[in-house]
Amino acid sequence: MKLMSASMKPAPPLGLSFIAASLKEKGHQVSIIDCLAEAPNEYYSFNDNIVSNGLSNTETAKRIAADTDLIGISIMFSGNWIHNRTLIDFLGAQFPKATIIAGGEHITACPEFCIAQTKHLKACVLGEGEETIVELVEAIEHKTPLDDILGICFRNASNQSITNPRRTRIREINEIPRPAWELFPLEKYRDNSIIYGVDRGLISLPLMATRGCPYTCTFCSSPQMWGTKYSMRDTVDVADEIESYYHKFNARNFDFYDLTAIIRKQWIIAFCQELMRRNLTDITWQIPAGTRSEAIDSEVAHWLFKAGCKNITYAPESGSYETLKLIKKKVNLNDMLRSIKNSHKEGMNIKINFIIGFPNETHKNIWKSIVFLVKASKAGVNDMAPAIFSPYPGSELFNNLIAEGKIDMTKDDYFYEIINADTFFENKFYNDHINKYLLRAYLFIYLLVFYGSNFIFYPSRFIKTLRNIFTKKYESRGEMALGELIKRKGITVQKKTHSLGVNVSVQHN
Repeated sequence: MKLMSASMKPAPPLGLSFIAASLKEKGHQVSIIDCLAEAPNEYYSFNDNIVSNGLSNTETAKRIAADTDLIGISIMFSGNWIHNRTLIDFLGAQFPKATIIAGGEHITACPEFCIAQTKHLKACVLGEGEETIVELVEAIEHKTPLDDILGICFRNASNQSITNPRRTRIREINEIPRPAWELFPLEKYRDNSIIYGVDRGLISLPLMATRGCPYTCTFCSSPQMWGTKYSMRDTVDVADEIESYYHKFNARNFDFYDLTAIIRKQWIIAFCQELMRRNLTDITWQIPAGTRSEAIDSEVAHWLFKAGCKNITYAPESGSYETLKLIKKKVNLNDMLRSIKNSHKEGMNIKINFIIGFPNETHKNIWKSIVFLVKASKAGVNDMAPAIFSPYPGSELFNNLIAEGKIDMTKDDYFYEIINADTFFENKFYNDHINKYLLRAYLFIYLLVFYGSNFIFYPSRFIKTLRNIFTKKYESRGEMALGELIKRKGITVQKKTHSLGVNVSVQHN
């Protein structure tokens, strides 16, 4: 059985590692092909405008044993779909006796579409997959019908897609087998900076202390993928996992992939105290995905930093209450600023996430966000990542745009728009109030206002940033991005260089 990971940005594939562990626990033989980690500096042409990073489809196939009976692919990001469907059918032709299945955020959002667009995709695992994958694999192994397996969509004998009812979320999350990182090339992650958080030159591993998110932001596919049930693991169990990776893999940094890592104050304090009790004094951990601010007061910020949390990300997405209401982002901006000040006072490196170009966003909303950026900069934020709104399958805003006829998934143009979403000049906007040229100008203004004010409020940061970039001892994602630009300056690829593939990163000239 072969499992593979597909993602838009390079990071150790935590979901796939959970799936592999669940199968191993039930006695199945599993091997992993991490196509990015195995060839992080290899690029090949996918089509006239796209360059893929990692193992080619042919090289991937060479690593699959001829007698493999099942190939599983984790497809997290819709921007990879154009390549993924090609990979699926290529492997299907190469291994006609193998069954190909897939799971992940993109697959969960549009399983019938994915089956319709491929010839060889047999089944899709929807949502939380640890229990579903075991039942599905055993049914395929014993050639029993798939009709009664909860949480899948499958291709029947008539070549039609059948979607079964969703599976109830796993209740005993402390009993889920720990990720099977022994199957992955961890040294290559470190050596090639394949990390979600800030690269500290250490072996870094991701983990999840919680599952799900109780909020329903309209730009997010979490309600479709996970539902709104929020589950927290036992603090001792999470600390046990960290300590086991510390000794088993020599891991010294840990990235929390949680959708919303911090909600309850007592839980996070208890976790920090448990980590400190173990005297793991040389570890760091990060919350790079963004978290809530309500629980991070001065006491929590103190314990976070003391226990090794060096980087934290806040996710206001907008500085306008009108926009926040439109996207159902329940945030009190003044409370967030207070929380940021607490984290800054303790010494954490702070990043905030912003999105520009939401449908119905106005000039007034954007200028309110710019004002908030200055306030956040003064409060101590080190880093800011402005993103252009891109509608992802499974989100409420995506469904609205489909209903309005503004998205047609049957045309590849939509997927190319996702690929171009993080560029400055080729992105697609879904805003009817502001033209695309002004929105791009606003994107530059966000950057100029934030970093300009940041270096005015904290002059020493400019010198420190330059030092960190050239010594490659990064403390923020912004420094990593600039360092990567310098590193890639000599890479020349014909035409526009985006990338797609299995566990891939996006590259631009």
